Amino acid sequence: MEPIFKEYFVETHDGTKIFTYVILPDASRTYPVVVQRSPYVDAEKQETADFGEQKTATYASWLESGYAIVVQHCRGTGRSEGDCIPYHYERNDGLELLEWIRKQPFYGGELYLLGGSYLASVHFLHMDNNPSDVKGAVLTIQDCYLYNVMYRNGFLKVGLYASWYIGMYKNNSISNKSYTVDSFRTLPLVDFSRIVFGEQAYDFDETLKHPDEKDPFWKTPLGGSDSYNSLNHTTFPVMLTTGLYDIYTQGVFEMWERMPAARRSNCAMLVHPYDHGESFEESRTPVYFENGELSKVAPQYALNWFEHIRHGTPLQFARENTVSHYVMFGNRWDHCDLLEEGSIRHELYLNNRELSEMPCLYDEITYIYNPYNPAQFSGGLCNNFGGMQIQDKPNSRYDIISFESNPAENEIYVKGKMFATLRVKSDCEDTCFYVRVSLVKDGIAYGLRDDITSLCYGGKDYTPGQEVELSFIFGHHSFILEKGAHWRVDVSSSAFPLFSIHTNQKGLQSSIPNAITAHNTIVCGKSSFTFFEE
Repeated sequence: MEPIFKEYFVETHDGTKIFTYVILPDASRTYPVVVQRSPYVDAEKQETADFGEQKTATYASWLESGYAIVVQHCRGTGRSEGDCIPYHYERNDGLELLEWIRKQPFYGGELYLLGGSYLASVHFLHMDNNPSDVKGAVLTIQDCYLYNVMYRNGFLKVGLYASWYIGMYKNNSISNKSYTVDSFRTLPLVDFSRIVFGEQAYDFDETLKHPDEKDPFWKTPLGGSDSYNSLNHTTFPVMLTTGLYDIYTQGVFEMWERMPAARRSNCAMLVHPYDHGESFEESRTPVYFENGELSKVAPQYALNWFEHIRHGTPLQFARENTVSHYVMFGNRWDHCDLLEEGSIRHELYLNNRELSEMPCLYDEITYIYNPYNPAQFSGGLCNNFGGMQIQDKPNSRYDIISFESNPAENEIYVKGKMFATLRVKSDCEDTCFYVRVSLVKDGIAYGLRDDITSLCYGGKDYTPGQEVELSFIFGHHSFILEKGAHWRVDVSSSAFPLFSIHTNQKGLQSSIPNAITAHNTIVCGKSSFTFFEE
């Protein structure tokens, strides 16, 4: 029998009609249902004669395995009515879609949630209800913690959330948005939405008022409280994926670690070596990693996961209660329950433009940070779009201070998080420091990780001229530092357009109307970089 394709407009409680299509293997019986909701459906706005045939071909392997497919255009996108306001309506719209499915004649009593990136967020926002008929989920390349999506230590992720938000906000109703990436240099930033959209975007403007992760705002529904504990409030098996250079690497690992051991027992996690796209693309990744693509080592891993849940089908590659992760430059996969730091600790001190095992006599390097001329770096690593990229030469600007180590005498397997501690000073009441870590191999510097923070983040006070200590945490990694390769650590005070600029003044950055220049100082011999060897 031929698959059956049907289109519907599912009406929500507020009367909005949400476009939904259903594909069935045939009409002879009921089926387990795979549920997807997507906002990335501009190409599907207009009905075409072969639309059903195209979608049926897309899901052919699922249909052949006996699953019904339900796909919905998120509110205000594609052919759905209403306004798209990121995250705002997804919880209720998702719950109402599940209720609609349960009333359909094809519903066989089992629901399976599927989606990557924002297509995973739409499920995270409602799955804390833990309905008994949701039997499993594959939720890929996405963090369920909204603060991590938007901010890092008080800095707006311009190169991730903020730039993405522009295209999403009221996509179907505001066609002319006055925007370039330099729009995020607007001061005060609180004026941004009015200038770009011609109206106040309440949800975006509200998040600008709460850059501190400890702010109670992030425990409210507008701050993403519905999704934060979604994994811990569910019992069905979940597969997560991320990449070593995914925009959500650190957050996905934190999700896994927040889950109690008993909760992880029926879940799995896959970590490939690429970015948000899950596969090698020369324009986005300078290195091809052998057997690193999930499509090759775990073809149809989502279907395999659901078949494992339903029928006990052996898993192709994933392992329950396990993080299966690629070892970059080692060209192999390792498996562990948690990607913890290796057992051997190494600390290198930031001396005068060098990374050394012993600290130098204390010295200082002072540079100028001008917010109107921010430094830029190649690649977003795991905090912003852009992934791994080849870095500029060391000390490429007056406000980028580079420290390099001697070549490694032996091969080192670096595993887990890395850390940096900076002793710093400034002539301003507040300012910021940015740290980027790279691996230099055959004269080419490959970006590994970065982090940013400010002197007053978390409510701290600072007196100009005072020497203080700042801590930086670099998200989980797994790679080989080959013999002859070496480390490079770059210190600056900006990385635009990855992170928002700092005005060098104390207070809520989004409300400050102007910026001033800072003279920032790194205290050498007291600052260090730490990594762990397995």
